[in-house]
Amino acid sequence: MNNREKFWNPEVNDEIEGILVDKLCDVGRYNSKLYKIHCEEGEILVWGKTQLDALMDLTEIGDKILLRYVGLELVNGYQMKKYELEILDG
Repeated sequence: MNNREKFWNPEVNDEIEGILVDKLCDVGRYNSKLYKIHCEEGEILVWGKTQLDALMDLTEIGDKILLRYVGLELVNGYQMKKYELEILDG
């Protein structure tokens, strides 16, 4: 991780708009996915989650995206983080 990279710790309705520059698999002690999004502030690192990973499967490296954290949803007795994703035109 370099000085211009930071992890995203969103509050409800926080957004990231930028270019998807990398999708990493099997990262960290839980073998999670990690997404790198380049935006004005530098590179933002986003840890994968079940629902987010499904959305990110629709993207390709180089896509301009808008990612929004919309809060928690109760699923099978567990709280799951919920996201919305738009793939934007260049």
